[in-house]
Amino acid sequence: MSNRSPKSGSFIGLCSRRVSRSAISSTGPHIPTDLWFIIKSAASQCLTLTGEFGGYRGTGTDVTAIARAQKALRESERSARSALDGIAGLVAIMTPNGEVETVNRQCVEYFGRPVDEQKDWVTTDMVHPEDLPQMLENFKRAIVSEIPYHFEQRLRRFDGEYRWFETRGGAVRDDTGSVVRWYVLLTDIEDRVRALARLEQMQADFAHINRVATIGQLTASITHEVNQPITAAVTYALAARRFLSADPPNLLEVDDALSLIVKEGNRAGEVVGRIRALIRKAPARKDAVAINDAILEIIALSRTEAANNSVSVRTQLAEGLSHVLGDRVQLQQVLLNLIINAIEAMRDVAEGERELLISSRNVPDGVSVEVRDSGPGFAPGDIDRVFEAFYSTKSSGVGLGLSICRSIIEAHNGRLWASPNVPRGAVFRFTAPAHPTAAS
Repeated sequence: MSNRSPKSGSFIGLCSRRVSRSAISSTGPHIPTDLWFIIKSAASQCLTLTGEFGGYRGTGTDVTAIARAQKALRESERSARSALDGIAGLVAIMTPNGEVETVNRQCVEYFGRPVDEQKDWVTTDMVHPEDLPQMLENFKRAIVSEIPYHFEQRLRRFDGEYRWFETRGGAVRDDTGSVVRWYVLLTDIEDRVRALARLEQMQADFAHINRVATIGQLTASITHEVNQPITAAVTYALAARRFLSADPPNLLEVDDALSLIVKEGNRAGEVVGRIRALIRKAPARKDAVAINDAILEIIALSRTEAANNSVSVRTQLAEGLSHVLGDRVQLQQVLLNLIINAIEAMRDVAEGERELLISSRNVPDGVSVEVRDSGPGFAPGDIDRVFEAFYSTKSSGVGLGLSICRSIIEAHNGRLWASPNVPRGAVFRFTAPAHPTAAS
């Protein structure tokens, strides 16, 4: 291959030449016969003194090493591409500033878009619109801080379906510590997300069943709590009739009696409302919960059960307690379980010694609630197993109550544990995070 200059009569060229063994100096290194060299040549015409053509004069440069290096580089790039395409996942390679440099074959097949289109992923619908703002914030923060990142997002498949992916990005650095490239691995976790959703639904169903079963144990207490205001309302109604029958009718007393009837009717409605809230099957909703009010409502609901078992109930509720971030019904379910368990645990204790103490206090970053009884306490080995599913210390117990309670508290980013009471009995404590803005 050559390039001749018509004006100067010179040319440059790149050619391959076979060199035989005889062409190699006998004192030089041993080189196999028929070795091909790649030579870059440059030549120009030589003229005599009279201006006649006298031949060519030129040089030849051996560029075999450069050509071989270029060939090795191409082979290395092909090998790297094969390795990239062989990864069982979606992989993208990005520049230090976060721009897409290339993606593997799986990315092209999943998104159904060529590499050039995927470089503009921010402006397309590749990322679910609901996930894009948070994803961009996390991504930009990682690029600026040059730290690995990990988050979950929904990505649009070629057929239009969005599926959940786990996204992990890691930086590759040079000898100076500077980021030279980002490698991003996208792993499809749609099946895992769906399985977790089913598991959460099953846990919610178990919690609801447990809640209904616990309420069933309080039939006597509920009957008493509802019957009290109804009985009082009937009494006030009879009094109102007497005041109306008087001569002349005592309308002032009638008005007072009617006001009391309304008050007792509302009281009965509140009791029924609290019971319906505990029984109702509804999605969890985290709000600001005044935990002391929640405790007092459950104590009122279980008051008759405690009285029937000769249990003395005391409270030590801290004033100015922070609101808890959580689901009121679920937290009351935990309280109800712990209180009913404590009452049942003290049935074999002498009547004068059955004491139940419920306390609350502020702790760093949240609130602590404590249910302390004077029952027989824990047998050796029980304290480590009381929260296991289907493990029960009661002959008629199923062993799900405390397990569900711990799941609820952990779902609130809290902690539930047990310890021996002094001199006897058991203590169950749980903590829950404070609401970020609300306080009592």
